[in-house]
Amino acid sequence: MSWKIFLFKLTSIPSPKGMVLCVLIFSMFYSFQGFSACNDTIFKTNFQQSSNPSKGNRGPYPGVFNRHVIYNGEIHTYYIAIPDNYHPRVASPMLISWHGAAGAGTAPTNAKATRDFWQTTANDNGFIVIAQTATGETGGGWVPGIDIPILFEIIKDMQRYYNIENNRIYGHGFSAGGHLMHGIMLAYSETFAAYAISAGVLEGFAGLDAPANATRKIPVFISIGSQDTTGPNLLNLSRSNHSVFNNAGWVDGQNYWIDEFNGGHQLDIDLPQKAWDKLCGQSLN
Repeated sequence: MSWKIFLFKLTSIPSPKGMVLCVLIFSMFYSFQGFSACNDTIFKTNFQQSSNPSKGNRGPYPGVFNRHVIYNGEIHTYYIAIPDNYHPRVASPMLISWHGAAGAGTAPTNAKATRDFWQTTANDNGFIVIAQTATGETGGGWVPGIDIPILFEIIKDMQRYYNIENNRIYGHGFSAGGHLMHGIMLAYSETFAAYAISAGVLEGFAGLDAPANATRKIPVFISIGSQDTTGPNLLNLSRSNHSVFNNAGWVDGQNYWIDEFNGGHQLDIDLPQKAWDKLCGQSLN
């Protein structure tokens, strides 16, 4: 039996004593299953935290699937991974990841690789992964005026077909995808719960004023290789961005984390669990 079905049955116990028993049994079961130490949204504050489920229930699960949205009359494919413990009766967190630019014609391959990169951690921790495909034709990169509206079409599509916890939608981007993800998350900080960046900087798209202009200090986890001197030196820019966030009110260890791993311009192989351990407890309420 999946833990979410188990939880649904236990939460039908009406009495206060029954609820206490429910929490104790669930905590034991949760630990036994080996999930992340992150609190589930239902039990984050005592017995109940306000939830905002999308209540979609028509999508296939579990497994990896291709889905499509239409924007400006064109079909756009994106790639998803639904964890084994997903059940439509319980809203699930969702993470959207944007790949880097690697040349013409590479975007679909990069998107699928991005989904696969997150899949094991997502399955172990019970969240849904979305990997969008960039529309740039020449460099396989992102076109903000097209790809950002497509992102919101994808979110609406997932909300219709899966039960998404709308208070726990997260973002991630690598390299060019990271540059844009900074801008999206800071501009829509009331829509997304938190985000992670790999080798992306404010100077790439958002601008240095973006943190100060954000309406909410959205939590952010930064991952950067200790030898990543790509372009204008992304390592140095990531360090200077750290000060920009601090000056705008972000606090290290509370809503800002930076991790320098041993590597160059690449994804840290341990990123998914490192990032999720920081993001998963963040919610819009």
